Amino acid sequence: MIGGSNLAKVDLSRPKVPTQAPKWLDKYGKLLWPKMANYLNKNPKVLRADEYLLQQYCSAYDVYRRAQQSLKDDGLQQKMFKTVVNPVTGEVINRDFAGYRKNPAYQMMSDSLSKLNSIGRELGLSPKARSEMIEYKAPDEKKQSITDSMKEFFKK
Repeated sequence: MIGGSNLAKVDLSRPKVPTQAPKWLDKYGKLLWPKMANYLNKNPKVLRADEYLLQQYCSAYDVYRRAQQSLKDDGLQQKMFKTVVNPVTGEVINRDFAGYRKNPAYQMMSDSLSKLNSIGRELGLSPKARSEMIEYKAPDEKKQSITDSMKEFFKK
């Protein structure tokens, strides 16, 4: 296993994710990584363990951008042709138009967008997720225990 010994040394309970993108990420993921890491590191609830979600998020973003570029370059639909070949010589005799098909990049774009939305919620990137994160407050140390509350209630 390559790098296995290095991974065992990483303390996942440490706060903050690294701001440098992993080397294996592609172009768009590497561009997004530092922006997302800096944003996430402002949240005190973010731990080093969240790095793996960030990796997935940036990887899905890269796929999304590449699929989007394919749609831009090749269009939403692609022409299909039926090619007739001479069985003896292997020479193309005819190429008949057979209709259109959806560009496969559309499905890739849709799948990666779903992953971005799902992982984004996990990372607190939607307005609803941010508001839910704010609602989780640390327990108040001054608050009485249930036992003390019950004692006080029955004293009266």
